[in-house]
Amino acid sequence: MLLDLSLTIVGMNDAYLQVTMRDREDLIGRNMFDAFPSDPDSPSHRQLRGSFDKVIREKSADYLSLIEYAIPLPNGQGFEERFWSATHTPLFNEAGEMAFILQHTVDVTELHRLRNLAKSTVLSAGPSALIETDMFRRAQAVQQANEVLNEEQRRLRGLFQQAPGFMAALSGPDHVFTMANTAYLQVVGRENIVGKSVREALPEVVDQGFIELLDRVYQSGQPFVGRSIRIFLEQGAGALPDERFLDFVYQPIFDPNGQVSGIFVQGHDVTEQKRTEEALRESEERFRAIANSIDQMIWATRPDGFHDYYNQRWYEYTGVPEGSTDGEAWNGMFHPGDQERAWTIWRRCLETGEPYHIEYRLRHRSGEYRWVLGRAQPVRDEEGRIKRWFGTCTDIHDLKQAQDALRESRERALRTEEETRRLASVLAERVTELDAANEEIQRFAYIVSHDLRAPLVNIMGFTSELEGAQAEIERLWRNIQQANPSLISPAVREAIESDLPEAIGFIRSSTVKMDKLIGAILKLSREGRRVLAPEPIGMARMLEAQRQSVAHQLSERGAELLLEPVPDLTSDRLAIEQIFGNLIDNAVKYLDPSRPGRIVVRGHDLGESVVYEVEDNGRGIDRKDFERIFDLFRRSGVQDQQGEGIGLAHVRALVRRLGGTISVSSRRGEGSTFTVVLPSYLSMSSEAA
Repeated sequence: MLLDLSLTIVGMNDAYLQVTMRDREDLIGRNMFDAFPSDPDSPSHRQLRGSFDKVIREKSADYLSLIEYAIPLPNGQGFEERFWSATHTPLFNEAGEMAFILQHTVDVTELHRLRNLAKSTVLSAGPSALIETDMFRRAQAVQQANEVLNEEQRRLRGLFQQAPGFMAALSGPDHVFTMANTAYLQVVGRENIVGKSVREALPEVVDQGFIELLDRVYQSGQPFVGRSIRIFLEQGAGALPDERFLDFVYQPIFDPNGQVSGIFVQGHDVTEQKRTEEALRESEERFRAIANSIDQMIWATRPDGFHDYYNQRWYEYTGVPEGSTDGEAWNGMFHPGDQERAWTIWRRCLETGEPYHIEYRLRHRSGEYRWVLGRAQPVRDEEGRIKRWFGTCTDIHDLKQAQDALRESRERALRTEEETRRLASVLAERVTELDAANEEIQRFAYIVSHDLRAPLVNIMGFTSELEGAQAEIERLWRNIQQANPSLISPAVREAIESDLPEAIGFIRSSTVKMDKLIGAILKLSREGRRVLAPEPIGMARMLEAQRQSVAHQLSERGAELLLEPVPDLTSDRLAIEQIFGNLIDNAVKYLDPSRPGRIVVRGHDLGESVVYEVEDNGRGIDRKDFERIFDLFRRSGVQDQQGEGIGLAHVRALVRRLGGTISVSSRRGEGSTFTVVLPSYLSMSSEAA
């Protein structure tokens, strides 16, 4: 007999009709179990159904050595018990697809009865009876083995049906369903899909790419693993497609020859989880949006205190890269004097679950440490265990300063009247001293410009006359020496050849030096009276111009001047050029000839002020001279370089006029560093007169 994969009878031979006592017209087109009905719960029904299912599933032949199966008698006369031996063989079409099942049956009813008879009689019939008995014994053993296998198959099928995840088995290149458990049918919202191809059973997935995935697994033999794959499934006529998310595996099934014969589908519906995730993500996004929209810094940690979240305000405030303060790196953002205290309090809160509350100094993006109020609260689960810590940081620097100012104001208010008078007296005395010093400077400048300049001019004039007289004396001396050398005594010779030129040269060099000194003092006085003109200054370009101006001296000394990044500022350009020009000239002048010279100019922005450093590896300055070198006419170390001792005094005066400070640090024989601090923006009100 020939059946299709739905077990519909499509043909049989005459011998089959004779043994079953049926007509061909009565069987063609009918289902096997409709044409030959039996109790679905009977062993014979399960045995036959199991054999057909195995052939369809495994695409290989199955054998039933002995099966008891009753057939209906003609004309409705009831059923006759029969025993059969059957072979079920799969038949394939030209495309290699399984199309039919060939059932070859042998009626062994008489043999079975003979076997039973042999059991109840003495075996006296000779070898023939023994052979028959042995044959039935083997048949019985095979039958018992098949029954065990069928029972195991039923158990596995039960497990398959009851599995929590969805599972299905597909056969052949058309991916025909041979099995599908209850969970699978619930996911796809279908029934009776066994025997249908995926394209036929689930037409809506064709355009969603799942057929291509199945084809790829079938052709390549490589499994496919999908995570949270979206699929739209039809749930009935007129209903909108249902969006589902699935985790699944397409696992190829190999036949004994190592060829792919089908695909096993296994997975889980994670739609609800995808939605325990979309909702959480939306909640997190709302939280982040809210957290980033407020002015406070917000942070969160795991139960063990590991920091894993900061809002955008934190990174804007601190200026650090995102993620750089995760874990325990946050403590390094605190002022060194606050780190141990903050860490101790935080550890105690982690151990006890107490709310976190502290004031500390946090490093701002400008480099300044600002006072911040830190708070944190634990979030607990239903059992009271801490799940997260959420905290905030609030800038209270201005409040702290106001509190400090108020406290200082109160302290000042508590000072006695006598202390106030004493301070007023000291202030008045200091003002008087400054006024006197200012008047002294003005008088000194007047003396220099009038009283010293006039006699100096006379001295320089008389020196010129002496130089003219010297020439006449030398001419007369040469004539006498030619006419009568005996008239020239050794003392006269010494006076004319050595003493007179040396004296005149000393007078000339001294007057020139004094003239330069008077000119420098007058320049210093004029600079003090000059009106400052603030303008934006590109420091890198200005310093590069000054490097070019000393390039020749650097080359002669085998030295280098390095310009590191420096901040710009708004100030008086002429004053800035004079300050750094003098500092760089001094650095070049006092390099140590015993090693290659190196001068570095660097700087950084402090917000309201800027800092510049001019560092050299020159001779260095003795500590006792750190203040002395900024006084007029005072110098340090060996005086083997030209100078009047005015340059650094001029520099300090200019820096003070610009509202800044200058200091030096140095070690003898190693080098010096001059540090200049200036306002980032110079206004006329900030000028220090």
